[in-house]
Amino acid sequence: MTRKRSKILIIDNENDDVELLEAMLSSDYEVIKAYSGCKGLEIAIAESPDMIILDIMVPDITGHELCRTLKNNERTKLIPILMLTSLAEREEKIKSLEEGADDFLNKPISHMEILSRVQSLLKIKHLQENIIQERNQAYQYLDAAGTIIVIINTDTEIVFANQKSCDIFDWEKKDISGKSWIDFIPEDGCESRKQDLLDTLSGKVEPPEYYERLVVTKNADGTFSECMILWHDVILKDSEGNITGIIRSGEDTTERKIIEEELSKANEKLQISHKLKDEFLANINHELRTPLISIKGFSDLLYNERLGDLNEHQKKTMESVVRNSERLQHLIESLFYVNEMQNETIKYTFSLINIRKILEIIKKDMSPQIDQKGIEVTTDISDSLSPVHGNARYIESVLMHLLGNAIKYTPSGRKISILASEENGEIHIVIKDTGKGIPKEMLTHIFSEAPEEETKCDICYCSQDYGLIICKKIIEAHRGTIGINSEVEQGTEIYVKLPVFVDKGPICT
Repeated sequence: MTRKRSKILIIDNENDDVELLEAMLSSDYEVIKAYSGCKGLEIAIAESPDMIILDIMVPDITGHELCRTLKNNERTKLIPILMLTSLAEREEKIKSLEEGADDFLNKPISHMEILSRVQSLLKIKHLQENIIQERNQAYQYLDAAGTIIVIINTDTEIVFANQKSCDIFDWEKKDISGKSWIDFIPEDGCESRKQDLLDTLSGKVEPPEYYERLVVTKNADGTFSECMILWHDVILKDSEGNITGIIRSGEDTTERKIIEEELSKANEKLQISHKLKDEFLANINHELRTPLISIKGFSDLLYNERLGDLNEHQKKTMESVVRNSERLQHLIESLFYVNEMQNETIKYTFSLINIRKILEIIKKDMSPQIDQKGIEVTTDISDSLSPVHGNARYIESVLMHLLGNAIKYTPSGRKISILASEENGEIHIVIKDTGKGIPKEMLTHIFSEAPEEETKCDICYCSQDYGLIICKKIIEAHRGTIGINSEVEQGTEIYVKLPVFVDKGPICT
């Protein structure tokens, strides 16, 4: 008999992402699609899918809110939810789990990773469904109590056991009655548990409200096994207050323990996966940097004519090679910055830096892009800027990214302004373009890692720019601030404020 294919609901407003997920999953699963949060909620309630893949930035309702709503609904609360996000912030992951998400993945998604997560979550769900099904089936045959009930007298003899108890222990009522409860205690720890029981029956100690203990059960072939039971004891007393026995009620938690062990093993595998990822990135870091150092070194030698004179065309070509090798270096450093940011292992080496000199360097380095677009870049940088205590490499990366964005979104023939001044103990840096500008409703999302909505348009910064998020992290690590002002058709200015170093000292160049 062909097994019914599991049904997976994808909730994402990005057509490309939905189509990619569908291509990855459709061969093994039945895929349902929803392009908004409200529609996804409607389909989830009506269709009862086996699993939901939910993008954190769906329109009309946030991914976190939708996740919370699904987990609070009786029809959908047991459906596993896999959250997708392009954001790497640890707080966002924690928030997703707090709202009820069962797992999360960062975009871009690999084929093997999504299949592995889907299979794991569906396996857990199927185990849960099997447990629920077996429990419901067992309830049909339970006697009135529906739970294990055993009465033990002060001599540790079983004077009563209900049908549920007999089913669990696999004993007939006539055979179990009269046996000592001690016979059902496993050999490992038997003496201490026997003493606990005698102390309880004598009134020396009060039993805990709930506790888990293994009991010995009989198999059909006459051999014995062990079963984990969650127990609750009630002391029986006569009219004079003397203890006459214990009513011991319990619930079999063996299957739950099995699931917990499987989850623990799955978590160990996940931790190993994270460790392998970190080791892989560490190796890639070395493998990328080593040839890049050689490329950059020889490029500099050629460009500076240390290995022979260059004609004008060769000089221009080598200038492009040097510039792009530096860009590649910045990209590689950004990649590993994101990884370090995720693992919270970033270490900054601070020294005194000259902001004016950094601005002059990045303007010179980016002059080919400026000239190519025919943009005029004006500067107004104070000659007397105090030094800043920071990491020169990271600050240069921030300012280069901001200037690069300004160049990218400024039409040919227009202007860009770079201003730097010192006010109230801070260095104020402003990079202003004359592009199309940004709608007011988008400004609050520029540096946010979890925008509430995403609007499709071709205006500057409308799509999530993770580079700006990195910039914000770096500036905040330097005890500074970064912000944005913009109006549609009036251009955009991004400002950075960094505290000056009070004690003047030698400036790192």
